[in-house]
Amino acid sequence: MKSVLIFSTQNFGNVALVAEQLRARGLRSVLVSELSDHLYRDKCDDHVLVDWDSEDLNALTTRLEQRDIEPVAVVNMLERLAPWQLATAAHYGLPGADENRHVLFSKVLVRDRMKALGLSAMRYSDDPAAVDFYPAIVKPSRDSGASWLVSRVDGPDELVDYRRRLAEAGHADTELIVEEYLPGVEFSVDGPVVGGRFHPLLAVEKPEHDHVRHHDAGLEFHPPEQDHVREGVRTLCERVDAFCTDLRLDQCWLHFEGRSTEDGRTELIEINPRPGGGMIPEAVLEISGIDAVGALVSMALGEFTLEQPIPLRERPIVGWIDMEGDELGTVEVSTTEDDLRALPGVIGARITDHYEITDLKRENFFLRFAVVADSMSQLRDRVENTLNRVDYRITPPSRAS
Repeated sequence: MKSVLIFSTQNFGNVALVAEQLRARGLRSVLVSELSDHLYRDKCDDHVLVDWDSEDLNALTTRLEQRDIEPVAVVNMLERLAPWQLATAAHYGLPGADENRHVLFSKVLVRDRMKALGLSAMRYSDDPAAVDFYPAIVKPSRDSGASWLVSRVDGPDELVDYRRRLAEAGHADTELIVEEYLPGVEFSVDGPVVGGRFHPLLAVEKPEHDHVRHHDAGLEFHPPEQDHVREGVRTLCERVDAFCTDLRLDQCWLHFEGRSTEDGRTELIEINPRPGGGMIPEAVLEISGIDAVGALVSMALGEFTLEQPIPLRERPIVGWIDMEGDELGTVEVSTTEDDLRALPGVIGARITDHYEITDLKRENFFLRFAVVADSMSQLRDRVENTLNRVDYRITPPSRAS
């Protein structure tokens, strides 16, 4: 049976969903992770261990050969492991080894390419010592998942303090990018890239975004309500399409974030080569009929096609809430996913009971739900009704004796 590798670290990577997709296709799933006790190892047909931090591609390919595993595809949904995915696909001659795909793995390279193409006027620098624009956002260039180490700095002293804290935490060698801070409303867009063309399927307005911690917050919804956000989505989709054409990208999914100001300025904030997290896959399915995880598996196999372009649809209205813990400790949720799914308009719910909150600078989402409605007023009513049914508590960590 043909084998497909599923990359995972720290139990992340939608392993169970991907393994289910592969099983339906008659393909053998091989989990590749650093954890011998991976939570989803039993969902896969085989499990190969690799230390992502200390080992290299040769270690992985040697172990695969020792087990007579010759992969026909690599599925990965994590930014941190994207370089591994590219190198593995190139080694075996598999889809996903496009010559320019590596540009997507570096925020600096993305900025450089967008600037060279005339698609962005945002100020940025990969040298913190050379920054002369404030306020600014500083973050890792190659790995800032869950808003890890993303911070706003309003002057040189704050940037120096950020780098000091980074060094104290053992991350002094982290490759950084410092970008101009653009005020405005944040939004995101998801869709596939086929033959160098980007096809937007879902556009999400985030009017309650947390601009202090740079976390998603409050109600997010498709389609955007505000006119300048709608225009920003249109403008940025055109720019990303040109970016994809220039890089000759194919068989990949993009989730990107942008911001639009009321005076008409729009800029790309971040771009990721995978579907958006949280309830976005459920929303994409509701809007377009496309299973984002299934599409990613098809792309890894080089088989994804669009029979005809899918318009960015205005209906139905879909909204969702990501509930985040705001104190350290263990989250205990009494409400069940079935309780939420039984409520009017709820199309998806995901709960992580006993979620451990150890760092408030990361996004700590323990409960998510998505709701569909015919109008914004109905959507807000249904969201409020669902929130009123959520029952949880956070137990503080026990003090060391």
